[in-house]
Amino acid sequence: MRSHGTLILCDLCGDAIPDASAKEVLYQVEKNRYRLELCAPCLQREMRRQDGHRPIPGFHKRAAILFTLSSEALLPTKEARVPLG
Repeated sequence: MRSHGTLILCDLCGDAIPDASAKEVLYQVEKNRYRLELCAPCLQREMRRQDGHRPIPGFHKRAAILFTLSSEALLPTKEARVPLG
């Protein structure tokens, strides 16, 4: 018997991806942390965009990536997508 998989939407591009392949990414601004789930292409783009990162234990996943930002204005935003149909 096959188990049901869970799909989630990437918080940046909106693509549906298996939960197991999503990466939990945390952005820290002062004492606040913001959690996003990213697909592999968005994660690579964010790693190139940011100066540095460090691995930490995640909230929902075993490991996560933490980016420290100086301002909330530097948080990533969703890409503009044109609806299909």
